[in-house]
Amino acid sequence: MTTDTSIAAGWAARDITSPIPCWMGGYAARSAPANATHDPLYAHALALGTREQPFVLIVCDVLDVKETMVREVRQRVVTRYPGATVWLGAIHTHSGPDVDGSVSHAPEPPDPAIRERIIAGASGAAEEAIVNLHPVLVKWASGAIEGIATNRDHPEQGADITLDLLCFYETGEQMRPAALFGSFPCHPTVLSAHNLTLSADLPGAYRRQLKAMLGADPWIALATGAAGDISTRHTRQGQGFDELERFGRLLAKQAYDLLSTAHPLTLDLPRIYDTVVVLEPKEPFAPDKLAAYTRDMQERMSAEQQAGNLAQARTLETALQGLLAAQKRALTPGEQALNVTVAAAIVGDLALAAVPGELYSNLGAAIKQATGRPLLLLGYTNGYVGYILARAAYAEMDYEVVMSPFAPGSGEQLVKALGALLTKE
Repeated sequence: MTTDTSIAAGWAARDITSPIPCWMGGYAARSAPANATHDPLYAHALALGTREQPFVLIVCDVLDVKETMVREVRQRVVTRYPGATVWLGAIHTHSGPDVDGSVSHAPEPPDPAIRERIIAGASGAAEEAIVNLHPVLVKWASGAIEGIATNRDHPEQGADITLDLLCFYETGEQMRPAALFGSFPCHPTVLSAHNLTLSADLPGAYRRQLKAMLGADPWIALATGAAGDISTRHTRQGQGFDELERFGRLLAKQAYDLLSTAHPLTLDLPRIYDTVVVLEPKEPFAPDKLAAYTRDMQERMSAEQQAGNLAQARTLETALQGLLAAQKRALTPGEQALNVTVAAAIVGDLALAAVPGELYSNLGAAIKQATGRPLLLLGYTNGYVGYILARAAYAEMDYEVVMSPFAPGSGEQLVKALGALLTKE
């Protein structure tokens, strides 16, 4: 078999669907726990390198992964494969289980059995992917995606809505990939906050639709990239399962078309780096200023609702939720995470970057520009520290600005640190 890569790859998936009923992720109010499953939740794992020193990327169909879970999954994998490097991420579905108690209104703490199922599934998928390592042909495809997402607060602003695809073929004659690992910068939140059915949301619909187009049974994973300010808010025509499947078909069709543009990559053994970036905390809002902003936001939201501008009303509603959360934090301040660990990997022609939070789209574009090679950017990976904004965003009182713990300039500081890792010789 002729290949264009000196590295092996392996992939696997494990079902991590939680027993129901269970409380679902996200801060938006829900009336009850999940009471059904629309589509199974998975942990998808991709291994690169060798069995002695594998580099494993795991993406789970959950809202986020905290550092404690990352450590536990890594420990289980390293116990069997001491030379392994493991990155663990989440797709950020709000229709997945609440793993670590992020839903403040839930009447009971998360079920530890749910957490264990996710940890076991993630580590099991990683170990299976390592076992499955074998030589493959590797290609890269990347292109702008239309009709799916925009800047959710300011849709008039441009954004980098690019789907990046790492494609694996068993032979040079194979027309369609055996495995696809993608990154797409969009909040996977087609379904509404009133949904009480477990779902992987947009990544799940994309995987289903693309599998049907490709035939056979390809392995397909989709990570969420720099999606901090990007969503389907201004492009969707509803928030039900029919609309979810329409979006899944739309994204899958554009991915399918991109495959014809795929070009070979030469991969080497991974060189992996990480660094801790110390970010300054944001100055707290004065109580009187918060109260004034809240009144103004309520008035503007009511006006937009009455005018029938539902997408803009939703933007203001989320900003209002952020202001109310900020008021609570002002009364009961908690510890803010200021040390942020970012990671990078150079694998021959390919680069990968892991960010433990919700990175703004223009910051993701800046990282890509600084890299000088194809880049898979993985948000919500190796922990979760919240929104990481571009400096210019602080001029508005958007939800993300209110909720981020970081001072202006933090996003640019993080970009600089990742750029240094990604350009190491």
